Amino acid sequence: MTMQYRSWISLKDMPLREESSWLPLIDHLEREHPELGPVASWDGATTMILVLAGDQPDRAAAAESAARIVSDALHATGLSDRFPAVFQVEPASDLIPA
Repeated sequence: MTMQYRSWISLKDMPLREESSWLPLIDHLEREHPELGPVASWDGATTMILVLAGDQPDRAAAAESAARIVSDALHATGLSDRFPAVFQVEPASDLIPA
C-alpha cells in the first residue's frame, strides 16, 4: 500500500538573487518530474527549500526518493557541488504543512 508524502529538501548556497544559478534546476524538475509538483521557496537569502510530493510506501522511501531526484537534477543542471538535505517528510493528507 502506498500513501502520498510531501518531502521538504533544503539546498544551501543557492542565492535567491542569482536566478540564473537555480532556475535551470527548477525547470529541470518541472520538466522531468511534473507529477511531484515541485515547489521552491527560500529560507533566508541562500537556502532553497524544495517541496516534492509523491506516492511511496513509507516516510523513509519518500525521503530517499526525493533526495535522489533532487540529487540527479543537481547533476543534470551543473550544480553537483551542492547536495540535498531532507528535513521533513509528512503525509500529504495533513492539512497543515509542517
